[in-house]
Amino acid sequence: MHSELVETASGTIRGAYDNGVWAFKGVPYGADTGREGRFLPARPPAPWSGIRDCLTYGPSCPQMTIEQMTGVPIPPEVQTMMGVLTSEPSMSEDCLVLNVWTPTLDADEKLPVLVWLHGGGLSTGSASWPLYDFTNLVRRDRVVMIGINHRLGVLGFLDLSQLGDEFADSGNVGMLDVVAALGWVGQNIGGFGGDPNNVTVFGESGGGAKTTALLAMPAASGLFHKAFPMSGSMLAAQSSEQAQSTAEMTLKQLGFGADLEALQAVEVARLVEAEFALQGAGLVGTGRGRTFGPVLGPSLPQHPEHAIQLGAAANVPLVSGCTTDEMMAFLIGDPEFWSITEQGLRDRVGMFLGENTDPIIAGYRAIRPDDTPTSLLIAITTDATMRIPHIRLSEAKLAGGGASVWMYSFAWGHPDPTGRVRSGHGGDMPYFFDNVDKASIAAGPHAAPLVTATSRALTAFAYSGDPNHDELPEWPSYGLEDRLTMRFDTPSSVEHDPNGAERLCWDGVSLGGL
Repeated sequence: MHSELVETASGTIRGAYDNGVWAFKGVPYGADTGREGRFLPARPPAPWSGIRDCLTYGPSCPQMTIEQMTGVPIPPEVQTMMGVLTSEPSMSEDCLVLNVWTPTLDADEKLPVLVWLHGGGLSTGSASWPLYDFTNLVRRDRVVMIGINHRLGVLGFLDLSQLGDEFADSGNVGMLDVVAALGWVGQNIGGFGGDPNNVTVFGESGGGAKTTALLAMPAASGLFHKAFPMSGSMLAAQSSEQAQSTAEMTLKQLGFGADLEALQAVEVARLVEAEFALQGAGLVGTGRGRTFGPVLGPSLPQHPEHAIQLGAAANVPLVSGCTTDEMMAFLIGDPEFWSITEQGLRDRVGMFLGENTDPIIAGYRAIRPDDTPTSLLIAITTDATMRIPHIRLSEAKLAGGGASVWMYSFAWGHPDPTGRVRSGHGGDMPYFFDNVDKASIAAGPHAAPLVTATSRALTAFAYSGDPNHDELPEWPSYGLEDRLTMRFDTPSSVEHDPNGAERLCWDGVSLGGL
């Protein structure tokens, strides 16, 4: 292992080299967002003299745990099984940092750049998880990979616009952090061997929602050129009325009223505690309360679905998709999950769909008469939160014209107690990232062909704007006539309008995506 220096706009940084890949971790792309920077758009990082060592991950945004957010117990062994962290080892409001992996520091190489937006439901997570170490992919396919940390939850999406013009965009500073990181990429990535004119943004779960939001943000236009949202989209932002109501509840929870000085001075842990208290009983629990996310406002003037329909992303090729049984990963914490009755099904679907519960259940029961209530619960909630929003995102892209869109589903998984193979949320990432060595649950004889099929689709898309490659069946672009969709499995295949009957059940039902 040896180190090398790269000059950025803010100063010189030192990274580390190992087995063909340079890694630069914890690189600042913005200034500290604490105290006087809290709830305001990111400022450039302060320049430094000398050499800054970028050898270890930087801090994550202060946040609740994943278990607190979802209401689902997370066993400690999940870190080695799936390469994820159950809690962040280092947190600070000085969290605007990114990580770069590259096979070369030669500016003449102009390699494709992929920018990763981590998941976590817009309230948790970071780019520092073992699963998000992109060394293998960089070494194999010669691309430049970047993962970014940014503000989340109450720190990233608390709408204080009613308190003064200075905070007009406070409800979107988490997304504006991402825009700032993309600006850093455009300014600096040449020194890492990357091409600033060939940038792909991709993200999973909450990262897919962020990717969708970027497609509708005028400030992000031109900073990236391709998009690959995975297992998460965002068709609608929060309205100003919703966001301001949540802000009022937050201020009441803190006991500050409209005291901006107190709000910017309070310990950050109290803000996170207030967010947790407002959330209610978790992502899939009963009594779910308020959550934080992008807000309609100056930097996001239209709902993403509408903006994309009107051509906001016309020149951006898109790959969009999810796993076949997404919500099982969240629902499985229910102690009655595998023995749910018909009434239990109705009660649980009702938490997602309200007045649409009975017609949706009736439609799915007619299509799947032999399914258990548990199977119907997985199918309906997966479609409501993931599959149908991804289809609507693709349809919006088609309406907006321009560059092509491709759709996929990831179907490989593990048998449930009845023997039915299911592919839950996040189960595809070790394969897409060529990181099976960091997620033992993904290992086995199936792994090599899945890694080849998925990860090479990702990097082929980054190179050319088309996910096709020699190890896949021909993958046609998506259209309303045939709705051809790649099914990643062993072997992979192309399907015509998969679960089309279920898709029709959602006509006229409003959905926002994760």
